[in-house]
Amino acid sequence: MSDTFFLDLYDAPRVVDFLVDAAAYADAKERVAADDRARRYHDGEALDKSKLASAAVKLGWNTWPARTAVVETLNGERSDKEWSSVIAAVRPSTAHLLQRFKKASESKTLEELLAHEEVETALREGERMEVNEIRKHVREDFWKTDGGKIEEIVKKRQGIRDEYKKLLGELRELAVSFQPVMQDEVFSKIKHYENRILFAAETVPMEILEKEIQYYTEQKEISPLEQG
Repeated sequence: MSDTFFLDLYDAPRVVDFLVDAAAYADAKERVAADDRARRYHDGEALDKSKLASAAVKLGWNTWPARTAVVETLNGERSDKEWSSVIAAVRPSTAHLLQRFKKASESKTLEELLAHEEVETALREGERMEVNEIRKHVREDFWKTDGGKIEEIVKKRQGIRDEYKKLLGELRELAVSFQPVMQDEVFSKIKHYENRILFAAETVPMEILEKEIQYYTEQKEISPLEQG
């Protein structure tokens, strides 16, 4: 995905924004809980940042299959739907620039257009932000109206999500076996991958996580570290 989003879990305003956005893909109970946290925050209540962070991580995992199933569909077989919806919703000037750049760059989809190396020349930052904000709403609307039609993709992605959790769990187990310097390195990588998966809604190649596990397993075997 373009414009990768990294979330500081102790930045309360951004965490609340994520909860609200992700809740669009959640079940009724989770939506109510996310809406309640957002309402309390905007009413000025001092929410516990650790609990807020935990809620974001939990909701991120629970909604990842649906969020990425929509991304996969709108980047693939329904890319025409995303393109026409975004063009209809952005300002006329932005729509004109998008259409002109799509033709010039020979991009087939909006995703391809936004990932083009010349996009920052064709669209100013404000216009790219406008497109990405509209795109977010288009995806949410697609989930509401057509989510039931992509159940098989969601199920497939539930399996991918579960494998991610398993592999990241193995990395955590390796991390706690090291002394502080190496621990910090591994935990930093775990945070990086969780950001990409949970908050940027990326599909990180499984091989990357497997290679990380292999590397740190070898490090542990080559240089066993004393505990305590």
